[in-house]
Amino acid sequence: MADVRYLLAICGLALLPGGMIALGGCAYGREELEPTVPEVVIDFVATYEAPIEDRFHYYIAIDAGGDEGLTGPVPVAAGPNWGNGWGTGSLTHYVEYQGGRYELFRATFEPELEEAGGGITSVSGVPDSTAAGVHTITIDDLEFGEATVTGDGAIVSVVNHGFQAAGAMTIATDAAGEVIPDSVTWTPSPAGGRPLTGAELAQINALNAGGVVLAEDSLDALGLTLTLSTEPDLSGEQTIEVAQTFARVTDRFEFEEDGPDIVRETRLPANNDDVLDEGPIPGMTIVTGDLVVGERAQILLLPSGTGESIGFPYESTLPNGGRSLRVTLDLAQLGEDVPNLSVNFISTTELIFSATVVNPDDNTYDALGPWGNDYITFDTDEFQTIRNGDFVPEEGADDPSLVGPATEEEQAAVDLVDWSVTVRRLR
Repeated sequence: MADVRYLLAICGLALLPGGMIALGGCAYGREELEPTVPEVVIDFVATYEAPIEDRFHYYIAIDAGGDEGLTGPVPVAAGPNWGNGWGTGSLTHYVEYQGGRYELFRATFEPELEEAGGGITSVSGVPDSTAAGVHTITIDDLEFGEATVTGDGAIVSVVNHGFQAAGAMTIATDAAGEVIPDSVTWTPSPAGGRPLTGAELAQINALNAGGVVLAEDSLDALGLTLTLSTEPDLSGEQTIEVAQTFARVTDRFEFEEDGPDIVRETRLPANNDDVLDEGPIPGMTIVTGDLVVGERAQILLLPSGTGESIGFPYESTLPNGGRSLRVTLDLAQLGEDVPNLSVNFISTTELIFSATVVNPDDNTYDALGPWGNDYITFDTDEFQTIRNGDFVPEEGADDPSLVGPATEEEQAAVDLVDWSVTVRRLR
């Protein structure tokens, strides 16, 4: 018992009657526990005309992109581009209340190839994007991959003036510079490679028949020009390596909702089927073949039906038959550097995904402003309380968006009538 009491003493615990232990904490060496209290929190309160209905859908939509309100989250009023069925615009996170449960999500976006062209054939994956809209990618110019030659033989150098496939070609010649039969092979590179086309393969097959003296245009069907040696002995085996081809492209992004077009110049790899680390729309896969200058493709990004769950808010209060939702977020849950936020409170009686629903009168929803298209923007380093009517027109009952198939009682349950946001420091 003495050993047990000594261990309890150094750990700050107590031995209760009956041998039970009162839990505390025990430090090992000089280790320190990380603080569990957030540094900065944000309190959200949203109040509705009638009691909250757990079967309906309520969202605190957040844009933590830090653009100082240039763009922000707004509701989806009508199709065909429903996305997640409730919200669009610029959206990085959202708190969902539905079915008696709060949960915090990171918004994700899904790509759809609306118009193929320029060598762009399909899209997939999750882009590193926080805004809904259309990317129009125009192929401006091509940077053909550099061709280099190694080994001894008839070829001194190679110039690539039109071959968009990356990979390695082997070729062997005799002393007179004639191609040795079946010595020409092509191995596509994992990045930017592809099989040879019919015309390209026909020229390779002709060389592989043997007895052909290499000439400057022996690989012109592939877009390669050879410089040949004048040495008396041209025998040997060589490898021609072709680097990946890139296109210089213009990417014009048009927001799904209000917002200025964003135009930037970037690069796109030819014959690509990998996730892009840079270029237009990083984080997703833009599948390409040989790229065509002057042509374009259009890629639509919409919020995914299911975001990436971050977990639960720092604090929250269930409505319990009342009219208000109360949520507190740790600012760190939204990222490491979040100088400002744009926020909207979006509610709807149902999630709509059908592209045939194109009339907003078939959708019962509400958000900030008469039509829901307002959002508030505030700095996160200014500790303050923002109330209904401070930054946007005062929110009241019976907004014109509250139509659709819902009854008056159901409309009232999603009719936002009051709200507040508080930024405060806890430590």
